[in-house]
Amino acid sequence: MTARGQFDLVGHTLIRYDEIPLTAPQAVNNYIITPEAQEDEWTQSLMQMVGDWRATLRSTYIRWAMAINGLHVVAAKYKSETEPKKFTVSSLRADRSGIARQEIIAEYSFAQAAEAHLQIQPMLCAHGFIDIYAGLEELVFAFFRVYLLANPDHFIKGPEFVALRRLRKESSKSDEAMYAWKTALNERLDQWQRNKLYDGLDSVFLSFCRTARLQTPAAYTQTTVETWSQSIAGISLIRNLLIHGENVVPEELAEFCEKPYNIGFHFVRGKFLRLNIFHLQALENFCDQLLTGINHSLAERARPSLRREAIEKLRTPR
Repeated sequence: MTARGQFDLVGHTLIRYDEIPLTAPQAVNNYIITPEAQEDEWTQSLMQMVGDWRATLRSTYIRWAMAINGLHVVAAKYKSETEPKKFTVSSLRADRSGIARQEIIAEYSFAQAAEAHLQIQPMLCAHGFIDIYAGLEELVFAFFRVYLLANPDHFIKGPEFVALRRLRKESSKSDEAMYAWKTALNERLDQWQRNKLYDGLDSVFLSFCRTARLQTPAAYTQTTVETWSQSIAGISLIRNLLIHGENVVPEELAEFCEKPYNIGFHFVRGKFLRLNIFHLQALENFCDQLLTGINHSLAERARPSLRREAIEKLRTPR
């Protein structure tokens, strides 16, 4: 379990291609293939990560859905109670000696408690959205870091990284030298990531795709790597509005919602910014589809022959 209380509720199973049941091909939503070129082994590493991240993001949504469901279950329970009991909330309060002790700070009838629980739902939806976004951010940086660890040349250029390049050159001399190089490289990546956070997640994602030469999958005709990035920009905007306590839909968000890549969001300028379970579902669905798109792009990057075959199929009249 992580600091945010994450745990896996989904999991995934690796199946050899010759073990896939012909009656259930729909059970396969990720492909892991060996790249044609040895220097592209990082593509296989990323394809292996897709399943884990799909489970992570789906589990994140499920946990929030369970929490929201719990509110309705509790509200129904309190509504059905006929005994004149009270619902109480306790917290810590210092007594006269300065010692913190448990003390009741609020008291409600069961009817009031039932209504209050239902009113909590928008708060859980907002925090759930922020939590799923955090997972999406972790995903993008995790993928980018795997690529950069395998291809560090372009981000250790310049006079300020002379010592780092020297460590890389000497890394094959001993285990200690290799450890020093890997440690320094990860420190450089940490510094790079802290700086990249200010670029915006959509820009980071697009930079990852362009740096790693990941193209829109050949079979994709309705969306592109660029529109995926623009969808992430809209998602980031909502997350930032929630983080900073904005209550009204701004023009920028309303404009995003008018785009074909709005992932199903329809916020209206000047209206109250209120999230519900649908918005969490739409975000989880986007993350799931994004991972599928990345997987296909990685497969075509690993084996250019697959991309050529896909393009040829599209050109062939049916």
